Amino acid sequence: MWNLLLRVSREAVHAVVYSIVEDNSLVYRRFPIDPVTPSWIGAIENVVYDNPALLSDFRNIYCIVESRDFIVIPSGCINESRLLFDTAFPDSKLEVLTDETGTRNATVLTGIEPELRGFLNRTFHRVKISGHISSLCRYFASRSGQSNNVRMVANIRESSLDVIVTDSRQLKLANTFSFSAITDAAYYLLACRQRLGLDPHSDELLLSGDQKVREELTPVLRTYISRVMPVIFPPQMFKAGKDSMLAPFDLISAPLCE
Repeated sequence: MWNLLLRVSREAVHAVVYSIVEDNSLVYRRFPIDPVTPSWIGAIENVVYDNPALLSDFRNIYCIVESRDFIVIPSGCINESRLLFDTAFPDSKLEVLTDETGTRNATVLTGIEPELRGFLNRTFHRVKISGHISSLCRYFASRSGQSNNVRMVANIRESSLDVIVTDSRQLKLANTFSFSAITDAAYYLLACRQRLGLDPHSDELLLSGDQKVREELTPVLRTYISRVMPVIFPPQMFKAGKDSMLAPFDLISAPLCE
């Protein structure tokens, strides 16, 4: 009766466990990875084995993998996935995750280390592995309803942000940008909007993710964009436990967009 949510990256392993029948049961933990570790995949394995509760018999297990190596392709080109990925990332030795976006026109190809995928599949029964950008696409596409308006969402972390733009269940943009200053984050968002021709007065921008960074970024963006608002946090996950608000948004929304 419990779900396990995992998120792995070069910086940390995030873990969420919660009961599907008991409110306020959610527990969230972040396990940092030493940046000088000789094997980040080995470090992930150590986190799991050092916390045997993660090896319990869960109802569902979701794993979000943050990868720099991903591309968005037209859904009609799915049969050429490997060719397209290898063209974008020549000589890549990564395996490719093919993820739906919840939109009519686009699919995401995400590179994952074979050793990482093998460890996850061996260790967690029926684990559902997704790239971070495709998980966000599915969630926000599922929340767009039948709206014909352009919808822009930015999911923010301490030093990177994901940008998702949809229009009538069509994906117009999905990308991740790294930044070192708030002004850089604002620049990427404004540049994306300009490139897509979004109206600064009528086309809203929704923000999710790290609260501290959002509070710094919002007043900068409101200088140029009339409608900058926070994403409504999923009520079912808040009901599961308030610690859900501390977890990465792409992780906490993973079980809500199937």
